[in-house]
Amino acid sequence: RSVLSVAEAIDQETGSEWNSHIVNDISRCLAAHFDQGQAVWASPWNSDPLFAAWRQMSQHSRRMEMLGIPGFRKFMATLSPVPQRAIEQCLQSLQVPQDQWREFLLATLLTVSGWAAYVRYRGWKPGSTSELNLELVGLLALRLTYDTALANTTAPAWRFKSHQLSVPDDVETKAPSHPTHEVLARYCVQIASEIAYRRQLLQNIQHAPQIRDPQQSNKRTRKAVQMVFCIDVRSELYRRHLESLDPSIETFGFAGFFGMPLRVVPLGVDSGTAHCPVLLTPSIEVREAVVGPTCGNGLRAVQQRLVLRSSRKLWKTLQSSAVSCFAFVESIGLSYGWKLASDSLRLTRPVGNAATDGISPGQPPELGLPSHIEEQAMLTRPQQATLAENMLRNLGLTESFAPLVVLCGHESEVVNTPYKSGLDCGACGGHSGEPNARFAAQLLNDLEIRNILATRGITIPEDTLFVAAVHITTTDEIRLPDCHQFGPSWSTAIQELQHWLLEASRLSRLERADRFGDTTEADLLRRSRDWAEVRPEWGLAGNAAFIVAPRERTCGMNLSGRVFMHSYDHQRDPEYRILELIMTAPMVVTSWINLQYYASSVDNRNHGSGNKLIHNVVGQLGVLEGNGGDLRTGLPWQSVHDGQDYQHEPLRLLVLIEAPASAVECILRKHAHLNHLATKGWISVVV
Repeated sequence: RSVLSVAEAIDQETGSEWNSHIVNDISRCLAAHFDQGQAVWASPWNSDPLFAAWRQMSQHSRRMEMLGIPGFRKFMATLSPVPQRAIEQCLQSLQVPQDQWREFLLATLLTVSGWAAYVRYRGWKPGSTSELNLELVGLLALRLTYDTALANTTAPAWRFKSHQLSVPDDVETKAPSHPTHEVLARYCVQIASEIAYRRQLLQNIQHAPQIRDPQQSNKRTRKAVQMVFCIDVRSELYRRHLESLDPSIETFGFAGFFGMPLRVVPLGVDSGTAHCPVLLTPSIEVREAVVGPTCGNGLRAVQQRLVLRSSRKLWKTLQSSAVSCFAFVESIGLSYGWKLASDSLRLTRPVGNAATDGISPGQPPELGLPSHIEEQAMLTRPQQATLAENMLRNLGLTESFAPLVVLCGHESEVVNTPYKSGLDCGACGGHSGEPNARFAAQLLNDLEIRNILATRGITIPEDTLFVAAVHITTTDEIRLPDCHQFGPSWSTAIQELQHWLLEASRLSRLERADRFGDTTEADLLRRSRDWAEVRPEWGLAGNAAFIVAPRERTCGMNLSGRVFMHSYDHQRDPEYRILELIMTAPMVVTSWINLQYYASSVDNRNHGSGNKLIHNVVGQLGVLEGNGGDLRTGLPWQSVHDGQDYQHEPLRLLVLIEAPASAVECILRKHAHLNHLATKGWISVVV
């Protein structure tokens, strides 16, 4: 940017650090205001609008006055409690010309860009109120209040002058009016890299052995197993190894929430989390319950969970309370020696798995059956059948069902990292895809729903079983959480499936270990249990393309875990409704993921979250780098770089779609946001 805030301009002239002091104070106030349960003492003004709450907090704090702005609280009291009016008062006090208000206010807001992004996100979420949408104005008002008080105190004669707020010519942050030769050269290299990758990928697809007619492939011998994976790039690697084991194995790519927009309420909890893309609002509430032979113990399990968590909360209060923390360390601290040693040796987890709180090993928490869902979410049987039908049609699996159809969600298993949601399923809103897979499998195994589907043209054979699975991406293990429910008639088929999964997991780990430089599988598995590990897995680093086509086009190809893959056959979609759905949902989400990795790689200082080693979680909503500064956004440096080389090549997303060009162009024209992605250069679409 070419304009500085007042604090930055004063720092530049005097060598002071006022901007840093101000940002630190703002972070303290906003962390308290937006806290989501981390603070021992909650702010009494959490329910007030941001600007009003900040005024109340600042009236009780002398920090800015102690730092050198005497009368800060008195000045703040003279401003209007209405954010818009307070901004006008500050601009008039600084004598900023009205024609420069926009650029000046933007420069001021960018000094707290992390918090600005979070506040804007709160107002952007579905269901947000008009008051939330005004919070960004409140943030700007309070940020400008600091600058105005600083200008009035440290430089009483200071008045707005454009040259005082301009970034010097020798500073690289000043945006040139015309691209320099260096910028043009870098842009040429960017384009060349993207063209080279596109050319290589297209050549590999062209020369790969494949079944040219997907319709003919559907008439082949019935498969033994069909597995549906998430479109995630990490699934590509596993699918490739699994398919190589036996020609009777077929895999599909589909959004990892399996078309089930769930809100999952864990056992013993009143509210749940959305397990669906952020573009959607969950319409189905699923409650965990202890079912099966031990279903009568459900109430006891809930009580045990509540007691256990209340005890932990009390214990945590004793550890962190201002009164008891020192006595706690002196009296009990030594007893933590064994726990510290076992965690360091990766014999135990630093924090237990919350999903098993109050549940004995013989009582796995399981989702309620569809009949239970019907009562909870007011879903009739035909509505449930519609969910199942839409999933199968959008997947392209409406005939030739294998005896085993596995719906495989995914999640990560890591310890001591605030970025777990970034490693979990993006299609599930940064949560595990296991509940979605289990719910979808329950629907598709229901005989009444199958009968309804048969009347709609989808006949599922009686000898077909839908099985839920979850892919642990940090260890490449695949678990079948409900396999104990199947009768003995399925034991042979399940055992054969598990044999294939074990071998595919081993092959996948060997390939991923090579990328890490690990010498054995054990070294790779260690990463998921090591609380000092900053790179438990590479996540989606390296992502570069999104292929929307039948699996036959890429089957057998080594795509190096860099490609999102969605199964799609345009011959089954004459009206291109499925294609439109794919382009307006999965394609948008993959572009977001790609751009996040791109930005965190090319400019981690401004668009990433910096060094993971010094991160501190704040308010259970984000991280600070160190003990202050702005709220950090994006990915940490360790997520895109291994310490020597980049593990993510910053390429804009290449989208390959096997469909008529006219259909793709029509959809792009119909949706403005898709058209902007393509025409503004954020993605490249090849048909």
